[in-house]
Amino acid sequence: MIALNGYSPSPRPRTDVVHLGCYCRIDRRSAFPSTVRHGLGTPTGRCDIVEIGGGVESEAQKHRYKTARAYGDTHQASSGGPCMALVRNNDEQVERFKTYVRSLNEQFARWIVQQWEAKSDKFWSHGMVDYLRHAVIIKRDHPDAAALLESNGKQERKHEAQLTILPVQHSKVIHFVRHGEGFHNIGIVNEDAHLTEAGWRQAEALNKHIQQLKPAIDVQVVVVSPLMRALETAAGAFGAGPFKGEGRPLMLSQTEDLDERAPHAAVACPEGIPFIAFEGCRERLGAAICDKRRDIAFAEQQFPGVDFSHIERGEDTVYEQHKVESEHAVMERGARFLQWIMARPESRIAVVTHCGFIFLTLSAFGHECALSVQEEMHRGFDNCEMRTMVITDAAGGGRFNSTWFPGGRECLR
Repeated sequence: MIALNGYSPSPRPRTDVVHLGCYCRIDRRSAFPSTVRHGLGTPTGRCDIVEIGGGVESEAQKHRYKTARAYGDTHQASSGGPCMALVRNNDEQVERFKTYVRSLNEQFARWIVQQWEAKSDKFWSHGMVDYLRHAVIIKRDHPDAAALLESNGKQERKHEAQLTILPVQHSKVIHFVRHGEGFHNIGIVNEDAHLTEAGWRQAEALNKHIQQLKPAIDVQVVVVSPLMRALETAAGAFGAGPFKGEGRPLMLSQTEDLDERAPHAAVACPEGIPFIAFEGCRERLGAAICDKRRDIAFAEQQFPGVDFSHIERGEDTVYEQHKVESEHAVMERGARFLQWIMARPESRIAVVTHCGFIFLTLSAFGHECALSVQEEMHRGFDNCEMRTMVITDAAGGGRFNSTWFPGGRECLR
């Protein structure tokens, strides 16, 4: 694989590069986060204190989550992003942004000194990852100010390629898809929300787009969150159209339940493509009841073509309504999910999941790339948006390369 600046110029599907080998596990017991703090702006101008990486979130963050305005999936139809501090003009916004950056850098510099004194013979990767994670969060919360500072006084520079070459068996192509519009996205909050009629149309439009791609993306497996809106999106986007009675359906037909479920015909299984439900790629856990999944027996009955063997039987024991999963925890879960993906035999994989999960998972990667590439990786997903990434493992955890030809005298035997 050759990645030019980590970015493929083809307009659709977009392709970025995620370096799995660059990810370092964040350890709350020893990382920069445990003692370093910075302030996040609130609409009142007050700064709440946030412990970086320690799982402690500001009141402003909790409020954004509870009022469904963070990440575009927690939970709104558009990817408009998080709730922004109210500012009067660009100068005020830039100064506020600089204050947060200076605070983060000051605390990080102090942590570096502490690490040098206590752990000069050890790598400090965990703290670096945590610093970059919070840099992404600050830029996410103040995008206009970040853009102004990045563009201020810059002269147009000649493009210089940043090349990465790895054997093909150490890479995989991942098509990340956010679920279509759910009832929770239009303000109707139900447990384990279904797609709206518009959400189904979005999934079917994506299916049509995929069928028209040349060359075909040739997905070998579809990995999907066990929540209803993700399962329905996977069926609409990657299913084989209306079920005609032959073989096993991917999804059974469903009737309308006003303000809870849209009607839809049964969907056929595509030949040779397994569908696997996986708990590790579900949405960030929190106060929203729409993120509590149903008893897995219901999903198994409704989606006979999906493999639910990776899901614990019975009710959702992971969800706790008043316990919000920290950003740090979601990033670690995302890293474990990508490692699970890399250990699978397939090389072309579709992942149907949620905006918050994708955002936090990808925000750990790509910081060494050009700003345009970072923007592709770190911005929120719209409903039913698909972006294609190339994930690589430079640590060598690949599979057999079937295209390899030995050459020499060996090939004459």
